[in-house]
Amino acid sequence: MNLPNCFRVQRHKPLPLFQMLSNSAIESQIAQTLENLKCDSNYRTLTPQKHRGFQIARNSHNPKRNDSPKWLLNLASNDYLGLSTDESFNAAFLDSALFKEHLHFSSSSSRLLSGNFEIYTMLESHLSRTFGKQALLFNSGFHANLGALGALNSLKNVLFVADKSIHASHIDGLKSFKPTHLKRFAHNDMQMLEKIVRDNAPKYAAVFVLSEGLFSMEGDFAPLRHLTQIKQQFDNVYLYLDEAHSIGSFGKNGLGICADFGLLDSIDFIVLTFGKALASMGACVLCDSLFYEYFVNFSRSLIYSTALPPLNIARTLFGFLELPNLERQRASLTRLSADFKALLMRELELEVLGDYNIISLVLGDNAKAVHFSQKLEQRGYFAPAIKSPTTPKNRALLRFSLTANLPFAALESLVQTLKSIHNES
Repeated sequence: MNLPNCFRVQRHKPLPLFQMLSNSAIESQIAQTLENLKCDSNYRTLTPQKHRGFQIARNSHNPKRNDSPKWLLNLASNDYLGLSTDESFNAAFLDSALFKEHLHFSSSSSRLLSGNFEIYTMLESHLSRTFGKQALLFNSGFHANLGALGALNSLKNVLFVADKSIHASHIDGLKSFKPTHLKRFAHNDMQMLEKIVRDNAPKYAAVFVLSEGLFSMEGDFAPLRHLTQIKQQFDNVYLYLDEAHSIGSFGKNGLGICADFGLLDSIDFIVLTFGKALASMGACVLCDSLFYEYFVNFSRSLIYSTALPPLNIARTLFGFLELPNLERQRASLTRLSADFKALLMRELELEVLGDYNIISLVLGDNAKAVHFSQKLEQRGYFAPAIKSPTTPKNRALLRFSLTANLPFAALESLVQTLKSIHNES
């Protein structure tokens, strides 16, 4: 019988001894690296999950288990307004003209080839009118930072000055071109930042200061007014602000921190992420038209990526159009955040971080954070440990990401559970 090539036994020459040794050495290196992660309580795994409202069930794929899934209170979601599981919100989208007219499940191409459906322009036009800056869509916040910062870093004689708590995607964007001129300042330390800028601005064609509106780990706000005051002292300083965790969930009409503080004109680049409070996917960079054109031509994560499905872009536009109608959810999130932080600080003699929807409990070393997380899961709560290098060494924490539809009674029970685990430790 004639078999296709893929089914035939392939006879290969033995690998040269030096190549066999090389492969063995690299595999040993990888195995040792993974073992070191396990010893440091820093080994990552992927676990199948089910979701139901603000609850989550893990290990739900095992066909040998006939028992019902164990539902946990999900404290690791960035669904800040609870929209991803809001039946009325989702039903309204499915009934909208946006859904019906843009029901394409794949763009099948990059935007610069045949993937630039009209819905992309519709969303960018809406964002540009709303924020007074040109909007450029990317597939995710990671893609946006990778593409925009990578393109900026290809310019000659530029310096980047970044908060030490900046997101990993900012650093990866800067690594995409070599060499990178980068200096770091202590988290939200404006005195240190001003000194770095003052000492270096005369030496460079441009200085780009990188920060976040609401920091993803500490959960605190950037001192925006102070940042803009520093920028205004120099003609060649630009501010690059990531609003991933504040767009949709904060400020009048949910337009984020820059808009709420009236500082849109003072921030040169604003990154908005759609996969959190807006319960969609994708991101955009807001900037002036010159930088927009530059990014279209030099942002590799835009140029060489298949665009998001038009249906997802329609979902994002629907979310932005609905933001003014979601004040009840934002008010609930505001109250919940303040009350939860106050309760934690009152009941636990541990460091508590966070100004809004992200509240973190600092525990120290990785093993202790993992221990707390495991104990919480046994008692009905899902709050993964956040460890180095995501946090500084010996600053591992539990990060509680709040959503507007969480019942406060459940958070009160959580605090008592944390208090019990702390007393047992």
